[in-house]
Amino acid sequence: PGHETGLRSPIPDVRANKLLEAGDMEEVNEINVEETLQQIQNNDSSLTHCIFNNVPLEGEMVDNITAAMVDNKYVKKLEMCNCSITDESIEGFITLLKTNTTLESLSLETNKINGKQLKLIVQSMEYNDSLKELRIANQYFTTGVGDEMAISKALANNTSLVKFSLNWKNGGARNTADRLIMRNNDVARKKRQGLS
Repeated sequence: PGHETGLRSPIPDVRANKLLEAGDMEEVNEINVEETLQQIQNNDSSLTHCIFNNVPLEGEMVDNITAAMVDNKYVKKLEMCNCSITDESIEGFITLLKTNTTLESLSLETNKINGKQLKLIVQSMEYNDSLKELRIANQYFTTGVGDEMAISKALANNTSLVKFSLNWKNGGARNTADRLIMRNNDVARKKRQGLS
């Protein structure tokens, strides 16, 4: 159901003509970034999964993608792992998370986003009830204990996230986050079963 662009594992990639290993951050992604951006901007209903993984993106392009995603009604999964995303582009992701009601999965792993900006991303989830998966682990910068505590506290304001990844250093923050994600999974299960 839906067209995908970029890397996907372990399904054969038509553009690359080979099997891609899960989590391989060295794999070449032959996505046409401009064409995919245009599809996002045009609300192309055939595009439901965008995979920009391993494509170094300039800040302006990241901003264009997040701006286009704000009004997109079809993309459910956006993967931007190892794309050289920096703190300067985070405002676009915050706006996206506060306004887009279609996106269900966002992966920003292995970029250059500091703990303060990661905290702002998670805090914006208070306004989002469609995102089910947020992956922000393996950043170039280490997340401080204060930011980790704020991230775990911010997760309390969201009930839609059922998967969340971050390289935790603080056990207390990790335990709090784990409890909140389990709570969200229970809520989702009850909704599926018609119990809520």
